[in-house]
Amino acid sequence: MLSANNNRRTSLGGKSPAVLSEGLCQRLHSYALAAGAAGVSVLACAPAATASPVCKSLSDELVHTNYLPLYLGGATVPVFNVAQATNTTFVSFSTTGLGVLFWWNRAFFTPNSAGAKIALADNLPADLASGAEIGPGGNFGKGGSYGLLFTYGKGRFGSGHGGGTMQKHRGNLSLTQESLVGFRFTQSGQVHYGWARMNVSFQNGHYPKGKHTVVHILGYGYETAPNTGIAAGSCGSEEQASGGPKTSSSDASERTLGRLALGSDGMARLREPMF
Repeated sequence: MLSANNNRRTSLGGKSPAVLSEGLCQRLHSYALAAGAAGVSVLACAPAATASPVCKSLSDELVHTNYLPLYLGGATVPVFNVAQATNTTFVSFSTTGLGVLFWWNRAFFTPNSAGAKIALADNLPADLASGAEIGPGGNFGKGGSYGLLFTYGKGRFGSGHGGGTMQKHRGNLSLTQESLVGFRFTQSGQVHYGWARMNVSFQNGHYPKGKHTVVHILGYGYETAPNTGIAAGSCGSEEQASGGPKTSSSDASERTLGRLALGSDGMARLREPMF
């Protein structure tokens, strides 16, 4: 069954405490000294914990059946894989000898390392509101259907499987505006929280004909301080390239090896109907 996707935005966690500036803390401290001399008690102003989010801008596109590995925190294997698959089904009519080609696109945000999980809504990756808190206490998991983001296209004849439109499809990712997916992963045994920014555009397909989705991965951010929440879309310093694994690659050999990193099911499973 397809369900209406009304560009739902999910907010995670409770309200974050306000962070006071150093100057304001100094003024409050001065007031505390004066108030203390007058016998008035005040709350102490404790310095805020230091948060250190980093981010990385990307300009990768997924067309037809392809994937992008995300290396985070110096990992030597992809922490997550973002993938798109195109399904096709040809249905022939025995009475006429004619047939119809049905197709649909699907996209996935799939954990690929121990401790990697996704912020979920209805057991699928949530489409988070900008500024939503991603951190301890959130609803994280592997996500159903390999972390399904959306379905789009013409489903199989008479089955109601697959398919979807811009406004009505399975999955929480918006097909009309930018989306933020929250996640958590482990580094040196410590939990870190982050987000990925994506949007979807459309292009004409020659085979099969019709509008096909193009998934754009625009960037990500994560908190380098362990067990510390991060606001969806927030960004500190830009992550610098190093001699370690590349965040993404268009090199064919690396992408072929990366398919193995999708797990035992592999990219072949992404081509199979699952609904």
